[in-house]
Amino acid sequence: MSPNEQKSSQTALFSALRRAIANKIYQNSPYAPDDLAEVFLPPYYRFFLKFKSIQKNTWEKLNTAFPGINEYILARTAYFDTHFKSALERQIPQIVLLGAGYDSRAFRFADLNQKTKIFELDNLPTQNRKKACLKKAKLDIPQQVSFVPIDHNHELLADVLSRSGFSPNQETLFLWEGVSYYLDPESAEETLNFFSNSTHDASIFVFDYTISITEEDIHDSYGSKAFLQSMAQHHADEAFMFSIPHGEIDDFLENRNLQCKEYLDNEDIERRFLIDSTDQLLGRVAGHFRFVTVGHKNG
Repeated sequence: MSPNEQKSSQTALFSALRRAIANKIYQNSPYAPDDLAEVFLPPYYRFFLKFKSIQKNTWEKLNTAFPGINEYILARTAYFDTHFKSALERQIPQIVLLGAGYDSRAFRFADLNQKTKIFELDNLPTQNRKKACLKKAKLDIPQQVSFVPIDHNHELLADVLSRSGFSPNQETLFLWEGVSYYLDPESAEETLNFFSNSTHDASIFVFDYTISITEEDIHDSYGSKAFLQSMAQHHADEAFMFSIPHGEIDDFLENRNLQCKEYLDNEDIERRFLIDSTDQLLGRVAGHFRFVTVGHKNG
C-alpha cells in the first residue's frame, strides 16, 4: 500500500471545505449546492464556519494560496452534478465514482434515485472516515450505494469492480472527479483502458484533468505557478503526476479508441458556470484545468 493509501485524503477534505464555505456564502444557489459538505469537516471547522467573518477570511486565504481553485471547485461541482442527476433521471443501471472522496451526491440526490446502483471507490481510510462522518450526522447510506475500497496505484480497477457486483454489460456513468492528476500515469492509463475495453458501449466517462505545464509556459496560465508552489508546500504527499498536453485531448482519446463528447477549457468553464445574474464573472478558474466527457467511438 502506498503512503497516500494509508491515510484519508487531505485534498478531498479541502475540497469539502471549499464546498461547505461556498454553500454558506452563496446560500444554496446554483454556485454552491452542496449542503452536506460540512458533514465531512472536523468539528472545530464546523464551529468556526458559523461566523460570516471567518467564512470570508478562510475563502480569501484559500484563494490567495491557490488562485482560481475556489472558483474551479464551484464549477466542477456543478458540472459533475449535472451528469449525476441526468443519469438518475434516465434511470441508467449504474454510476461509478472513482476516487469518491467526500462526494455527497448519492445523499443529496437520493430522492431522484429509483434503481441506479452507485459504487463509490476510494482508499479504505478515506472511506472509513466518510462513513464515520455520515453515522455521526445520522445520515443513512442508501441501499443502492456500495463503498468499494481500492488502492488506485496497486489494484486493477477491473478486479475490484468485478468483486463488488458491478456489471460490465450495463450502461454506466463513470465520474472521475479531482482524481486523475494524483495518479501515476500507469494507473491513469489502466483506468481509461478499462473504460475503453470493458464497459457497455453506451457508457459515459466524465473527468477533469490538468494540462501539462512547463517552466516556459507556467506564467501564461492563470494561477498555475502559485498553485503548484502551494501544492508542494502544503500537499507534498499528494503531488500531481498525470497530465495531458494542451491541445492533444482528441488524439489522446483517439489512441485509446475513445471519443470526446464535450470539452471545456478554463474559459469555457468560467462562461458556463461562473457568470452571475448580472452577467458578472464570479472569478477566474485556474488555467491548467479542463473538463471532458468521453464516450466509446462506437457508442
